Amino acid sequence: MLTIRHELNEESASLLIEAARAHAASIGVPQNIAVVDAGGRLLAFLRMDGAKFHSIETSLAKAVTAASIAAPSGGAPSDAGVLVGIATRGAFTNLRGGLPVLVGDHVAGAIGVGSGAPDEDIAVAEAAIAALRSKIDGASD
Repeated sequence: MLTIRHELNEESASLLIEAARAHAASIGVPQNIAVVDAGGRLLAFLRMDGAKFHSIETSLAKAVTAASIAAPSGGAPSDAGVLVGIATRGAFTNLRGGLPVLVGDHVAGAIGVGSGAPDEDIAVAEAAIAALRSKIDGASD
């Protein structure tokens, strides 16, 4: 049986970055935005002017975590999150702000956002995914 893989690429990563940037600007919260493919490899990154430089690494870790667990980052029990974070040398994080990009039930990649409050980070990631969904749905009409 032939399996067709749906993964983020340069075009979809750029769309996610731009939609996230636009939403972050609209709420006045400069962000670090990382987009990874299904294997957690970086496809695109943006550090908006004024975004906290300590959040550069955490935005990437949020994206990698969401891609690896096929779920939002930040949902692990705190003690397990700390242990897995140590074991992965920070590649796994229990910070909120990473969301998988799903095509059906398949992980196509993920986005991680950091520099705002957790709810702001999530809202920016959600806005980016909604923009991608809109583009995909419009292309299938």
